Amino acid sequence: MKALFLGNVAVDTYEGIRGELPPSLECAIINDPVDRSLLPAAAIDADILVSNRWLADFPPAPNFRLVQSVATGIELFDMASLPKGCAVCNAFGHETAIAEYVVMAMLALHHRFFQISGEFRERGLWASSWVQSGAPHGEVRGSTLGIVGYGRVGREVARRAAPFGCRVLAANRSPRDKDGDVERIYPLAALDEMLKLCDTVAICTALGPETTGLIDARRLGLMKPGAFLINIARGQVIDEDALYAALSEGRLGGAAIDVWWQYPTPTEPNRRGSRHPFHALPNVIVTPHNSGWTAGMVRRRWDEIADNIGRFCRGDSLINLVTTA
Repeated sequence: MKALFLGNVAVDTYEGIRGELPPSLECAIINDPVDRSLLPAAAIDADILVSNRWLADFPPAPNFRLVQSVATGIELFDMASLPKGCAVCNAFGHETAIAEYVVMAMLALHHRFFQISGEFRERGLWASSWVQSGAPHGEVRGSTLGIVGYGRVGREVARRAAPFGCRVLAANRSPRDKDGDVERIYPLAALDEMLKLCDTVAICTALGPETTGLIDARRLGLMKPGAFLINIARGQVIDEDALYAALSEGRLGGAAIDVWWQYPTPTEPNRRGSRHPFHALPNVIVTPHNSGWTAGMVRRRWDEIADNIGRFCRGDSLINLVTTA
């Protein structure tokens, strides 16, 4: 049996799990997914693909029976190019790290942590302090957090936010049982009702037809003046132009953005995440899609992927099965 590890993240995964793989498994390692000099020969007889993508113009791979994503999202796999019946699985392990990021960002935004620290560090300003009778900053106790997408990440966010004294609401595409951390779970069709109540909105939903462009100018306008938005889902869930306008014009209090509308390319390795200068806005925290990229997450994800490959090789049931091609 043969596995193809394709792309830099997959190669890192291989190095992390090689000792856990079945000894009989033959592995082909290609760091660059567009290296067409090596890919055709490696793909033609591979049973397993470990990667974060398989595009329509990639060479034939008639024997794939397991496609193991090295991430949670599978949107970069062209399903029509995969053999019929091929199992497509994803990987998790990121819930803890991302939930901690969301709560950290919520605290920083309410306390205006980076703005105040920056003013004091760079200019020595005491204007935000009681020393000069400055305007008090906020706190999260008693505030309402709305979570859009109450899956694995959303539940972990609620579990951590509730002890801070937050009222937690959620909205989800499919029905979810209410637990002790959330007061109410709205259907996605009732999202407008929830947004009006929130001091902070955390976008934790998967990207799909129902959620692409979900947070548009109209819905941003429903949010409380001065409310905060945190996006750890996908950039395309939010209208890029509308969000920049709401932040730059002061209709929203601030945002933390970890996922973007454009990403680096080989010719632009330091490409900005948006055509708008979000990074120049003082009320915006910007990070390079790394909210879940912790040492703990990497180890948990590697172990899941190794476990699933072992299951496949033994003929056992798979974990994290998303779909079949």
